[in-house]
Amino acid sequence: MKIEILGCSGGIGQGLKTTTFLIDDSLLLDAGTGVELMTMEQMLNIRDIVITHAHLDHIIGLPLMLATIFDHNPTPINIYALPEVISALKQHIFNWVIWPDYTVLPEERPIIKMHSVNVSETLLIQQKKIEVIPAQHPTPTTGYLVSDGQNSFAFTGDSGINDSLWPILNDRNPDLLIIDVSFTNESEELARLSGHLTPSLLSQQILQLQIDPRIAITHLKPGVEGIIMQQCQQLLPQHQIDRLNHGEVISLI
Repeated sequence: MKIEILGCSGGIGQGLKTTTFLIDDSLLLDAGTGVELMTMEQMLNIRDIVITHAHLDHIIGLPLMLATIFDHNPTPINIYALPEVISALKQHIFNWVIWPDYTVLPEERPIIKMHSVNVSETLLIQQKKIEVIPAQHPTPTTGYLVSDGQNSFAFTGDSGINDSLWPILNDRNPDLLIIDVSFTNESEELARLSGHLTPSLLSQQILQLQIDPRIAITHLKPGVEGIIMQQCQQLLPQHQIDRLNHGEVISLI
């Protein structure tokens, strides 16, 4: 399984794109500003999109991509998300005010089909099992655990303290854990309020982890990435912890 990191930042700026993971060339996990790095051919190859939550940094590329490929797209694109996320997309994005309603355009065959998912549900998409895993965030949010039958990875989505996550990871034993650590230890109050982790909070949570996957840190706030990673590595020297990087291609084989 190939995971191309088109975006993994907690903000924007030169060289920074927000959460967008391209899996095996035809499946998107979130659709942030990283979508703009895709060619027309790559966008037309997307058949399914799974979305963690409706915050702009995770969905802003979706309406723009649909407008770009609208006249060329061969078949509808399936979008999977929590019911509340689908409702938010319909009410606040595809509402004819912010953007055309692509759930009904073109009339004879709309470009997207929305599919509701629920936590603990397992989806079968493109010969992959995608398990919907719990997340803790101020807006309805989920993570996903993606398996091709041989290898797997878990993405927490945007999430703060989440005690329900760790027993699932211990049972599924993913090869890779991509986890949100957005703030430095000095910003713990803000992290708690906004539903994110700091290195210190991660070090407390990870005590529940009984397996040893590679751990990749994502959603770091711009300007403090180095501090976050230094704090993570100081607090968790026993784990393989790396920063997720834009343009990185991860092969799970």
